[in-house]
Amino acid sequence: MTKKVFISYSWGLSEHQEKVKELGTRLMSDGIDVELDLWSLKDGHDVNFFMESIVNDDSINKVLIISDKNYSDKANSRKGGVGTEAQILTPELYGNAKQEKFIPILFERDEENKPYLPTFLKTRKYIDLSHEEYFEEEYENLVRNILDAPQVRKPKLGTIPNFITEEKQHDSKTYFHLKSLNNQLSKNPLKANSLLEVFLNDFLENLWNYQLKNAPRNVKEFGEKLLENLLSYKDLRDNYILFLFEVTKLEYELDVDTFINFFEKFPIYRKPRDFGINGGSYYDIDFENFKVVFQELFLYTIAIGIKNNNFSLISDLLHSGYFFNHLNGRNAELEKFHELYSHCDGLQNYYKELHNKISGFGEYIITNLNSKIDKDEIIFADLLCHYISELESKNYKKWFPRLYIYKNEYESFDFFIKLSSNRYFNKVKDLFNVEDLESFKTLINNYKLLIEKENRSRHTSGGWNTIPFIFESIKVDKVATER
Repeated sequence: MTKKVFISYSWGLSEHQEKVKELGTRLMSDGIDVELDLWSLKDGHDVNFFMESIVNDDSINKVLIISDKNYSDKANSRKGGVGTEAQILTPELYGNAKQEKFIPILFERDEENKPYLPTFLKTRKYIDLSHEEYFEEEYENLVRNILDAPQVRKPKLGTIPNFITEEKQHDSKTYFHLKSLNNQLSKNPLKANSLLEVFLNDFLENLWNYQLKNAPRNVKEFGEKLLENLLSYKDLRDNYILFLFEVTKLEYELDVDTFINFFEKFPIYRKPRDFGINGGSYYDIDFENFKVVFQELFLYTIAIGIKNNNFSLISDLLHSGYFFNHLNGRNAELEKFHELYSHCDGLQNYYKELHNKISGFGEYIITNLNSKIDKDEIIFADLLCHYISELESKNYKKWFPRLYIYKNEYESFDFFIKLSSNRYFNKVKDLFNVEDLESFKTLINNYKLLIEKENRSRHTSGGWNTIPFIFESIKVDKVATER
């Protein structure tokens, strides 16, 4: 539909009238119908009636008020035709503060570069055609205004996000700990340990809110409910990740026991919280989500520590003893981190049977990866856990790298390439619990001899990819050979 405008201005110098005419002519050429007295007002017409009829004419979409010194002076003093027009326009403008029909067009500025605008237009947003330098840009804005075609359109209204409509879990404490963390650390960096301890305690408390209840036994239904549960805890998980990114920086001397105490709580989440107090029975399947949770958190902890170059902390996590007191309902010897590794049957069966995926845990981790960690970083953390458990585990329990199938087949991890640097090797040697290059070589070579003696083949992940032995990933003869 053609847009129609009326141009109101003050008669004056012929060059001013010519400029107004040029504007009207150009608007006409751009598809906008223009009512201008120069071609619309005929001899014998009543000027005041013409103006009133234009203001009240519903077919007029916009009234362009050309303002220069002459127009401003006459409108303010209510002199001549402009004064009459001002009397007609003022009630319309002040009667509706949101009135968009009337557009001031600035044609002139004073010596101080202030716009010449009459009092009744001073609060209105105007189109500035007073500067030749910006004329084309402002003219385009005018045309867009008239044609309702703004350069920046208001986005379409979407749907309210789930995190607003769905009931939030009680994880506000960890959120507020995270929000105040930087401020707390800047005031007293020595508080990092105590802040971490409080955060992890509240995290564990909040984690109980995510216990599965009445889990269905059907593979599809259980898998869907388990995934829904894990996704619902994602905010809590991300609070953990962001918190760790700050406190594991090298400037804070963390006590690894704070983390070890945290992960030692894993067995508590293998049975009801009040079990042993109120008696009763339970199903292991109702706690399967916590198997995924603790394994996922440990991987993120390793990945974040490596990303922050906190190799000492990661070494302690990989080589320290853990007292999983409730693991088998008895006091056992200190265990290693690989006790946190669990095979989640429900997740595995769901992804395998319904989505034809090899690794249920891997698929969940990769498709729900936190944005601060790259895919290769979490895959490497998983592989490192596997290698350390292979090198040091004295029993059958090992950490199997279920993320390895998501690795790019033709790319090597930077970590293994950098080991050729003597400087880098000395930074990371703690990860292998060795004192020097010779003890590292002995460790790797002894493991290789063991594999050959047992005639073990490569681990397979069940797909196109196989997991190399550590002596295949690390070229021992090249380690620490460069500066």
